[in-house]
Amino acid sequence: MRIFVALQPAPAFRDALASLQDRLRAAGVTGRYLTPSNLHLTLAFIGMWPEDISGLLPSVQNPFPVTLSHLGIFPGAKVLWAGVEPSEALDNLARQVRQALTKAEIPFDRQDFNPHITLARKPAVPEHVRLSEIEVPQATMIVKDVCLYRSDHFENGMEYTVIGRSKRPGE
Repeated sequence: MRIFVALQPAPAFRDALASLQDRLRAAGVTGRYLTPSNLHLTLAFIGMWPEDISGLLPSVQNPFPVTLSHLGIFPGAKVLWAGVEPSEALDNLARQVRQALTKAEIPFDRQDFNPHITLARKPAVPEHVRLSEIEVPQATMIVKDVCLYRSDHFENGMEYTVIGRSKRPGE
């Protein structure tokens, strides 16, 4: 199965992301938009792996906030994304996830952690549109756990499904 470790947006946070996608569409930005149920913030991409590794996921000892902040595009990857405010707690959590994978000898994409939520692939932004002028909704979620996702390819695109979660302290 194809897997990755990510944060699952809380419902209100996901709604804000869907609203942001609507604002982008209304501004004339086209592309392959992810469905709101597929939105996530990747901590580590693993790829093909034969088993569920959710037991390796670190627990979130001290829940912390993640707040939407801006839009961006990865030029080479052709990805339009929503960024979040810098967070030492988020960076530490990503580091913990990657250390757990390294210790278990599970290969993963070792690109630097760049916290973002993919909104659309292969975006086309009209010349008159400035992403910096599109209002990003005020939204914050509290990170309480880490999720293991499975990625499945279907005729109409990808579907991401949570297949495991880190254990919360005391569980």
